[in-house]
Amino acid sequence: MNENKEREQIVLLGKSMYDRGLTHGGTGNISVRLDDGWLLTPTGSSLGRLDPARLTKLDWEGRHISGDKPSK
Repeated sequence: MNENKEREQIVLLGKSMYDRGLTHGGTGNISVRLDDGWLLTPTGSSLGRLDPARLTKLDWEGRHISGDKPSK
């Protein structure tokens, strides 16, 4: 799966978890391993209102590549 599809999948999963009451407010994290690093939900973000373009991307060394500030 390519990175854009992974981003969309994180958003859909987050919304599903939020809608089912499994998370609330800014709780919970989702991450996925990519060929060139990681995608993860930004710190303090609501899983019910994620924006695929704002998801955090880190390289394999943990350096911030793009998106909002990473989760702790």
